[in-house]
Amino acid sequence: MVLKQLQIADASKADYAYRAIRERIIDNTYPPETVLSIRELSVQLDVSRTPVKEAINRLAYEGFVDLAPDRAAIVSKISYTDVVELLELRECLESAAAYYAAQRRTETDIKELEQISAEHRRTPFSQTKLLTEWDYRFHITIAKISRNRRILSTLENVFVPFARVTLPITKVESRLYRSLTQHEAILEAIKEGNSEAAQRSMVEHIRDILTSVRVYQYQNIHLFKNDTMPTEAPNSKMGVSWNEIEETIAKSQQI
Repeated sequence: MVLKQLQIADASKADYAYRAIRERIIDNTYPPETVLSIRELSVQLDVSRTPVKEAINRLAYEGFVDLAPDRAAIVSKISYTDVVELLELRECLESAAAYYAAQRRTETDIKELEQISAEHRRTPFSQTKLLTEWDYRFHITIAKISRNRRILSTLENVFVPFARVTLPITKVESRLYRSLTQHEAILEAIKEGNSEAAQRSMVEHIRDILTSVRVYQYQNIHLFKNDTMPTEAPNSKMGVSWNEIEETIAKSQQI
């Protein structure tokens, strides 16, 4: 019994260390190429080295951290190729989720989605982390309303690696306004039971996210891996032109 309790305690400490370190990577407290010292992290987080090692290994598996041959842990750069692939997967999953949500929603579902949308709109622009939380809840709730467990579970996993670009693009005020407007269009289509409109609005929303990501990459190239340079359009229907990038930057500077 004592051994089992110790194992549970170690597991909870490892999860605590994982969440703490991941949050610091996502909010750029630990920017790319930061060397993570297990000894220093154990002191900062007030846990032993074992939970920190477990957290580092989990973060490495998820792509947040690179493990060097000497076992040093280094915060990885963001892979633009990975981001595009994740967005393509999100487009497939979330357009289907919106389509089926419009068919299967209940009054209770609509009320929940409206409440989330209202809270999202009321949240001050300065509270970026809370804004990203409401955004996440909006998308996940639509997946739940679709009544498709596989869409929901897959989407939840997709959001984990995508988190590194979610927070910074939310800090662009023009991006937030566009996102809220797009959410309203999706919500209205689901309320009306218009599957095609819900699907179409979700596709437009996800593709607009890619535009914002490309702008972020263009302005912060040092944070990204050299796997796809911003001068190269992804071989995808989600490709974004330089005119769109320049227009997005210009709009963001006008606000």
